[in-house]
Amino acid sequence: QLSLAVFLGHYYDERSFLDTGYLVSAGLNPYQTHLITVFSSTPSLNGFNSIIGDPPLWSLLLGAIYRLSYNITPNIFLYNFTIKIPVIATNIGLAYITKNLLRRQGASEKTMKFAWVFLLFNPFTLLTTTAWGQFDNLIALLCIASLYFLSKKMVKKSAVLLSLSVVLKPISFPLLGLLLLFSPKKDWRKILQYIVVSAAIIVILWILPFYIFGWTLPASSNQLTSYFTRAGGMTPFNIVEILQDTVTIPSGLDFLGYLWIPALLFGYYLVYRDPPKTFNELTQKAIGIMLIFFLTYSWLSEPYVNVV
Repeated sequence: QLSLAVFLGHYYDERSFLDTGYLVSAGLNPYQTHLITVFSSTPSLNGFNSIIGDPPLWSLLLGAIYRLSYNITPNIFLYNFTIKIPVIATNIGLAYITKNLLRRQGASEKTMKFAWVFLLFNPFTLLTTTAWGQFDNLIALLCIASLYFLSKKMVKKSAVLLSLSVVLKPISFPLLGLLLLFSPKKDWRKILQYIVVSAAIIVILWILPFYIFGWTLPASSNQLTSYFTRAGGMTPFNIVEILQDTVTIPSGLDFLGYLWIPALLFGYYLVYRDPPKTFNELTQKAIGIMLIFFLTYSWLSEPYVNVV
């Protein structure tokens, strides 16, 4: 992982992360376009920044990483590697935590070893996290831990971890409703705790930073609709790019960008009819919900698959 992390990075995403770290450190709004000139030793990285598409929490972390790396030692490879440190740590943590959870579920040594090796050395995971630079593995880790705490009726801890995953990257938000359906006997007090804790974390860590730091909300009509009109990646919607050389759903078929909403509602109806009662069942339902979302959402980037 160390060798992959230093020299590699996705041409758009990692460039966006490099720019965002500098902008946040300099007190500038990373959700607006700026002329970047700070990377004097790497002219190809200078120019107008690629606007980050993730919520503020990851942007703030990138700002701290810039301060602790490039701001002290202006070496682009060191900066690139430092951004990957949370990703590497998560890959290692995910392997060991999964192995430990399997042990608690009574899995065999062979199964535990396979899972450990698979998560540490899976080429797809290494390519889309350590080499690419994306942190979807962190979302997966937070989701798994959240589901485990929920199975132990630790509702507050579960809500905190799942909400953190959402404010880092909202691809895990379809699971927010799943936690409301897990309970052998409905405990409305705990359900209310879960809703309040989740809402508080999302407001404090997603919405408030825009006002605290004076950042302009990325709320133009074009930016908002782009989340529902992009088509491509690892979904059947990729046929649009093949046939029309565009990554936008054709005009008149815009409704297809919202197909995931009724699909998720139907998925939740199935879960409601057969609610999970154990950690294993809860995990299976979560995988099902995420697959429904990914297969009906019009844009599926490769790193998202790490959540499944």
